[in-house]
Amino acid sequence: MKHVVVTGASGDIGTAVVARALASGAEVLAQFHTRPPAVSHPSLSTVRVDLTRDDGPAELVAALPWQSVDLLVNCIGGARPTRYADLSTAAWRDCMQLNVEVPFAVTRELLAALSAAAGAVVNLSSVAAFTGGAFGPHYAAAKAALVGLTRSAARELGDRGIRVNCVAPGPVASSMTDSLPADVLAGLLAATALRRVVTPDEVADSVFGIAAATGVTGQTLVVDGGRFLH
Repeated sequence: MKHVVVTGASGDIGTAVVARALASGAEVLAQFHTRPPAVSHPSLSTVRVDLTRDDGPAELVAALPWQSVDLLVNCIGGARPTRYADLSTAAWRDCMQLNVEVPFAVTRELLAALSAAAGAVVNLSSVAAFTGGAFGPHYAAAKAALVGLTRSAARELGDRGIRVNCVAPGPVASSMTDSLPADVLAGLLAATALRRVVTPDEVADSVFGIAAATGVTGQTLVVDGGRFLH
């Protein structure tokens, strides 16, 4: 894959995806909002843009240094943990915008470039889409919606040669998991077949694995060390 676009490139997974793409020899355009990815490379271009603005996705496309895109990885997403009873309508809408509307709009704006390369899209969902999650009804609902969007996009865009898939990570090794109370972390690991959390690099490997699988589209690959078995 020669040309790769990554949204949400400054997060743990986004940075790992950027590094993995560069290691494969690709040229990368990495989008960030507040801080650039902690990666430096001659083949890396970065663009600072708020994709939640109406003109944000078009601004990203305007920064594209190529006419075609082989792979778009939508790593952008997230939400603040909130109890159901405390969740405001504004916070719900913000979560839906960041996790569903932005990947939708970015993919739409890049359709011409993706079509030119018969490219692939990988959206980052979450196991929360399937399991739900305490303190995260908005996040679980948004990530489930992203799975539905992925399936619909795969069905509609297949005649352009574009494949669209999801990767759904479980808990990922990060400062957040490191800060969990010992008993909470122990319970999490006990319920996981591999008895450990996955790493950002493992998620990135899965992104490129499903992107390279030319006969696969509309699917969601769960990467959680065997915590959610289905």
